[in-house]
Amino acid sequence: MKNQEHHPQKPVIPDLLMTPSDQGDGDLEIEYPEDRGNWTGKLDFLLSCIGYCVGLGNVWRFPYRAYTNGGGAFLVPYFIMLAICGIPIFFMELSLGQFSSLGPLAVWKISPLFKGVGMATILIVCLVAIYYNMIIAYVLFYLFASLTKNLPWQYCGNWWNTDLCLDHHIMRTGNGAVPFNISNTVSPSEEYWSRYVLHIQESSGIGDPGRIRWNLCLCLLLAWVIVYLCILKGVKSSGKVVYFTATFPYLILIMLLIRGVTLEGAWLGIKFYLTPQFDLLLSPKFAFLETIVTAVTDEFPYYLRPKKAFFSAVVCIVMFLMGLILTTEGGMYWLVLLDDYSAGFGLMVVVITTCLVVTRVYGMKRFCRDIHMMLGFKPGIYFKACWLFLSPVTMMALLVYSIIKYEPSEYNGSYRFPFWAEILGILMGIISCLMIPMGMVFAVLHEEGTLWQRIQQASRPTLDWGPSLEENRTGMYVATLAGSQSPKPLMVHMRKYGGITSYENIAFQVDKEIEEDEEESMM
Repeated sequence: MKNQEHHPQKPVIPDLLMTPSDQGDGDLEIEYPEDRGNWTGKLDFLLSCIGYCVGLGNVWRFPYRAYTNGGGAFLVPYFIMLAICGIPIFFMELSLGQFSSLGPLAVWKISPLFKGVGMATILIVCLVAIYYNMIIAYVLFYLFASLTKNLPWQYCGNWWNTDLCLDHHIMRTGNGAVPFNISNTVSPSEEYWSRYVLHIQESSGIGDPGRIRWNLCLCLLLAWVIVYLCILKGVKSSGKVVYFTATFPYLILIMLLIRGVTLEGAWLGIKFYLTPQFDLLLSPKFAFLETIVTAVTDEFPYYLRPKKAFFSAVVCIVMFLMGLILTTEGGMYWLVLLDDYSAGFGLMVVVITTCLVVTRVYGMKRFCRDIHMMLGFKPGIYFKACWLFLSPVTMMALLVYSIIKYEPSEYNGSYRFPFWAEILGILMGIISCLMIPMGMVFAVLHEEGTLWQRIQQASRPTLDWGPSLEENRTGMYVATLAGSQSPKPLMVHMRKYGGITSYENIAFQVDKEIEEDEEESMM
């Protein structure tokens, strides 16, 4: 007898994927949501990544952190953490987003049991966006104030200055034979910032916010209007904005560098800044709003995607109203509280959970196969080692260390936050972490069977997990339905529906193969 050619079993498609037109002609019709907006080109995406890397953190936070943590010695742990955690985790999250074309909520189709991680991410991003845009408002305030012949923070003698104000021009032209004490003096720029911009002298602390500073309020409103205009058309509009926002900061930084090194005493400052003090190492933007809008619209595409412009406006208005507390005379205390607690241990828990879910639950080999489908090559041993072990273990160690070495927040080295403010800050991090178990309970309740069966089902990728765009579906994410005269691509993550004949003519025996992949990834 001749050997009969083996044909893979026709897949059994669950009813939820079928439409009434399927009965009769054998054709399968699947409704896909409207276009969610995509990058118009690779350059848009590349510049967006570059622009996100050079922002407030580089100009505002990094120099201060380096200065207070040993100067050049700070670069040692910085580059170590960049290599162990920063780059690998950035690549992992970038790969997840690019592969699925989904936001931080919908991307957890990869494992619905952990959708709470996406909820925690959105909460953290919301808190950060509120106070980061307030910093943009400060920048706009100084921009408008600098459009004068004489800068208002350059000299003393203004109504907001005190007797402690000392003009550096007086130090240059004063009589050196006459001694005077300068230990308790304040620069005019410092008093301009604290007494004129913030009016912080009118507030006794975080519990006394005082009046709204209307000039700051208008700057904050302008900042949110700019953000809204940038994300009006999603990544299609923001992708064009980054041609300016991603390149202009580099130009300004180069100009500031040239100007800085030509000032008197510049080399002394550079030497002090970069001289390693290893003893200190031993001591104890519109991108945010686009993340929020994309996450929610991806979760409810049929309702919100056609009204994305209106929904973006609503989000901007709500975020602006929530940020009004930061424009008060005591708003700086609230900004410091948000900065210290909004993206602290809560963010570390999110990162740790993401690493564990992708490598242990979804499977390292399966994730590498997805990357290979996109890029044409699989990640090397460096990324695999970081994802499986180095990154999560390092983040866990940092989380434990930050809890053990916890110190109460303070402002300007003199104001300590009251106990209730500390509790409020800690709750910010705890609430974001609680989103994860809450999401797990919600996912389990929506499954059927015993508790263990529900957990297993909720931890597996959904049937529609894979690239959202039809032209990106290849390999195991494209299936030809047997018997269909006009086969249509179907995103099916194979679970318990038999073999599926793909365009590569490969039959996948799902459960066994996935288990084998996960076992090999653990080795």
